[in-house]
Amino acid sequence: MHIKVKASYFPIITKWHLQRVLEWFSVEDLSGLESIQLIDECPDDLESCRVARHLWGFLYNGHYSRRTRHQPAEIVLYLRDVYFGIPKLLMVTPVARLRLAAKLAHEVGHHVIATRGHIHDTSERYRPWVSKQNPHEEERAEAYASEVVGRMLHRWPYRLGRWLARRVSSLLFHAGIQDYADGNYLSAASLESRAYTLNPDNKSAGQCYRHAMEKLKTQTPSPLSAIEKHWLTHHYKSKAS
Repeated sequence: MHIKVKASYFPIITKWHLQRVLEWFSVEDLSGLESIQLIDECPDDLESCRVARHLWGFLYNGHYSRRTRHQPAEIVLYLRDVYFGIPKLLMVTPVARLRLAAKLAHEVGHHVIATRGHIHDTSERYRPWVSKQNPHEEERAEAYASEVVGRMLHRWPYRLGRWLARRVSSLLFHAGIQDYADGNYLSAASLESRAYTLNPDNKSAGQCYRHAMEKLKTQTPSPLSAIEKHWLTHHYKSKAS
């Protein structure tokens, strides 16, 4: 399997994290996966790169491509999305490694389904789906990722990493609440989006983020640029992915 780190965003640290993360996958689950690529941005949506991530309402994180006659089975992760919300001081800690593991494991889950037809047993069924994403397959891939992270959390460094992520999430949440109360909705949205990404169980942060984004739509004068206002009106999604 080829590992290609083509990112400018913490490439050396990422390669170190990735080497440790891959130890948590079985050889069978990785069989047939020919490459893992790590790049900075999703190349398919150049317009989004002109807007701050906390205004998106979602993150791309990465994608899996099945093997075909013309391309290998490959996982591509977008590091600026994967690491969004993690303070730079924590990039060398298990906080970043757990995040990378979760996003990689989700895509490996798709690979396992593509190659075996199931993750755990043959009773799993995946009906043909006409849209871009099969919600049942997404659910199974996310369950697979949770299992990988769950195994990691049996080790104390990763439990510490989870605690740190939740602690920082709480601090950002309360700072965002204060900015929201002061009418600084742009800063509130930025803080709350990071708080929710660090700890998806922090539902209050997610709720405050959505409220701040709705306030930004009507705030006068608007703190947003013309490009940001257009994005908020036409592309913003109210649920993180």
